[in-house]
Amino acid sequence: MLITGSTHTDLRGTIRFVNDFDMSQVVRMYCIEPKVGVIRAWQGHKIETKWFYAVKGSFMVKTINMNLIERMEYQLIDLEPKVLEISGGYYNGFESLEEGSVLMVFSDFRLEESKRDDFRESLENLNW
Repeated sequence: MLITGSTHTDLRGTIRFVNDFDMSQVVRMYCIEPKVGVIRAWQGHKIETKWFYAVKGSFMVKTINMNLIERMEYQLIDLEPKVLEISGGYYNGFESLEEGSVLMVFSDFRLEESKRDDFRESLENLNW
């Protein structure tokens, strides 16, 4: 699910916001700065929910449910504030589309909980 935000610009500069993103479930966050051309896929969780936000640059993010039936793809761009929610039951992967891109990830699981709910597929088994 995409949660769409907006921007506001005035003499002082620009602010980007996603006010409809309810962060009450978030217990941790981290940033990823991948190299261009490197595909980081496929990691999934049966229970954990994650939210993705392009802080800088742009990303192609793809999801597929763990039954390998439903595929979706999204483009996250820093100038178009959006938070992508990926709920449990999905694999996800992403690729940076430009040098210096930064992806912020929020999670509703602590690290140890997340490790116990971690499922992976290879790019050889699931094509990008």
